[in-house]
Order: sequence, then structure tokens, then C-alpha cells
Amino acid sequence: MKTMKALFITLVFLAGFSAVAQEKEVVRTDKSLKISTYHDNGILAQTGHQLKGKNHGVWQSYDKQGNRMAIGEYTHGKKTGTWVFWINKQVVEVTYQDNQIAQVSYWEPDAKAVANY
Repeated sequence: MKTMKALFITLVFLAGFSAVAQEKEVVRTDKSLKISTYHDNGILAQTGHQLKGKNHGVWQSYDKQGNRMAIGEYTHGKKTGTWVFWINKQVVEVTYQDNQIAQVSYWEPDAKAVANY
């Protein structure tokens, strides 16, 4: 159940960004490419790096008003560590281990964890 909820959240989130991001900016650094995509209103939608064609390092996503919606880290194209999603007024933490969902925590503003799965 926890895997399905987290997978659903992730898929909805990523699908939303691919549909609304209009412009893409690619900047070559010493070892990677910095990727930035923008909403149709010019506000940053998503930013992160790619190494050898795979997402690598911290990636962040933003809504059309510029509010951060997600932050997480990739290691050679695999999700690692704890990803944080801001959905309405709730914070969802999804922890990855070996590129698989290990734990999902739901938080309310100014509160301890509401539920862990």
C-alpha cells in the first residue's frame, strides 16, 4: 500500500511538470549538464544536473508561482535518500533505498509525523 501511494504521488507530480514546462535551458559545467525547465509564465519549473545522460545530484521542482513542490537527489539516475514533496499544506517524505521506496511519512504544518508507512 505504501509503495502504491508514493508511486502515485510521484507519477502525478512528474506528469504535471512534463505537461507544463515550456522552455528548457541546458548549461554545461565541468562534469555535468545543469538542466532548467520553465513554466509558460517564465517561472522556474524544475532544475537539476545530468551526468552521462542520467539525472544526478539534487533536483528541485516548483509550481507556477515559484513555490517549491519537491526536492530530492539522484545518484546516476537512481532516486536516493529522502525526497520531500509539498502538497497543499501537507509535507510528504518518501525515503528511497536501493532505488525502491523504503518509507513514506506524511506531515502536517508545525506538527510531528501524522503517519508513517
